[in-house]
Amino acid sequence: MLEIELDLPKPPSLNQYYAGKHWAIRKKQKDEYAKVCKEELEKFDAFTCESYEVHIRYNSRHDVDNVILVSKFLSDTLVAMGIVKDDGNKYYKRLNIKIDKDLPKDSFKVKLKCYD
Repeated sequence: MLEIELDLPKPPSLNQYYAGKHWAIRKKQKDEYAKVCKEELEKFDAFTCESYEVHIRYNSRHDVDNVILVSKFLSDTLVAMGIVKDDGNKYYKRLNIKIDKDLPKDSFKVKLKCYD
């Protein structure tokens, strides 16, 4: 098992993301977030996963369910980079999201657990 921790930015909340925004605006937000995910992942030696888990700790005003875009954008990036084959149930085994008031405001720590 490989375990890495990523520092990711505050995502748009799920409510904001789908609140009548044009698809092009949503795509731009996703692409910008994916770029940061890729930059964070490239800090590590190249790796691949047969399956994986994502554990998110954060400190922001987002409701827990509105933080889901961190998982979505990161998983899409993992697939695009060839780290995982797919982000379906066969490969993506667990998601955990929790508030951590000990983190600095608006910070998002993501632990990726990668299994062979």
